[in-house]
Amino acid sequence: MAEKKKTNNRGKATTKSSTTSKQTKNTKVVKTTTKVSKPEVKKDKVETKTVKVVEEPKVVTKNSNKKDEKGIMEKVTQNTPFAISLVVILVLVIALLVVIFCVKRVPKTSDGKQVLATLNGKEITADDLYLELKDQYGTDTLMQMIDEYIASKEVKITKEDKEYVQGIVDNWKSQAESYDMDLIDLLAYYGLNVESEDEFYDYLLNNYKTSLAVVNYIADEAKESDLKDYYKENFGDKQTVKHILIEVDPEAEDQEKADEDAKKLAESLIKTLDKTDAKKLDAKFEELAKKNSDDTATYSNGGLIEDFRKNDVVEEFYEASSKLKDGEYTSEPVKTSYGYHIILKVSSTKAEKYDDIKDEVKKAYAEDLMNNDSSLQVSKWDELRKAYKLKFKDDNMKKAYEDLVKSSLEQASTEETETEE
Repeated sequence: MAEKKKTNNRGKATTKSSTTSKQTKNTKVVKTTTKVSKPEVKKDKVETKTVKVVEEPKVVTKNSNKKDEKGIMEKVTQNTPFAISLVVILVLVIALLVVIFCVKRVPKTSDGKQVLATLNGKEITADDLYLELKDQYGTDTLMQMIDEYIASKEVKITKEDKEYVQGIVDNWKSQAESYDMDLIDLLAYYGLNVESEDEFYDYLLNNYKTSLAVVNYIADEAKESDLKDYYKENFGDKQTVKHILIEVDPEAEDQEKADEDAKKLAESLIKTLDKTDAKKLDAKFEELAKKNSDDTATYSNGGLIEDFRKNDVVEEFYEASSKLKDGEYTSEPVKTSYGYHIILKVSSTKAEKYDDIKDEVKKAYAEDLMNNDSSLQVSKWDELRKAYKLKFKDDNMKKAYEDLVKSSLEQASTEETETEE
């Protein structure tokens, strides 16, 4: 039983997700909120189910500093349905521009308006179509364009950023392969319609960039005293471990029995390790992780999670890891909100000095603020746009924007109230 491979929950994870965290990329120790269940496939076609947000396969890292969706993926991908609608809108707008400016010999009305279609003598012009699109999608599309412009000025994407986003893509590819699916089909199953891997990468990079813009804005407002307090509380020694996660089946009718079964499996794996020769322990642990771990992001590499700090992972996981000596593993399963973990300590590194990692602390601090207050992203984006002297020349568009900000803040407040209850 100890070495029986688990496959039913391979798509789920335990990562703390965050807006821009990159420390423990995509592991099931990072806090996340959305779980990815295995798609059902019939005759090479993906059956349509309720669309969920596209998040990177999960990890054991923490929320705000989650380098990875809620990892950058919470903020980066938690608004996927909204982002998808914007993609559709932009396609329509581009199509309209092509019609208006690129199509030759389009008939015109007596006052020079281009006619796109006629119906029983009624002429539908390019202006008619523009006004219809503007009324339906104009505000969302305009804000997307504005935010992308601001992000282009505020954020300089580094090689590390690109590698991080590519890592998310690679994780999704790995997950798709584990389901014997094409990446594009898997993304479509979860509600994101892209035509290629490159388009998916560009989509993630763009969302990462706009998310990072507001994170940096909040970070720059932080008080020095608050940053130092945050550093003391969240930035400890770096840990490198290997772990095996046994999830409690969330779909089981009897959750108490499911919890008991998960714990028993974890205990049986520990007994297997207890019987293993010390020289072969590392290899045996990797073998068991590949066959049993439910952490999508790490099982294939033996459960390895490198250089994570206290603020990267759920508290129980970090505390258990920090108590181990190199080469030791937990004698009892470690219970977290994600299930039961078996942890093997690889190494640890002393924490860096505050002044040496101040920028990283600021970013983590800002991300945590955003994750603890869902209205903050909305209000700070509003401030950032005003800092760029945003002015509307169209009164209807201005009112629509103000209404959008107001409704977004109300929605965030409602969600927080429901969460507290």
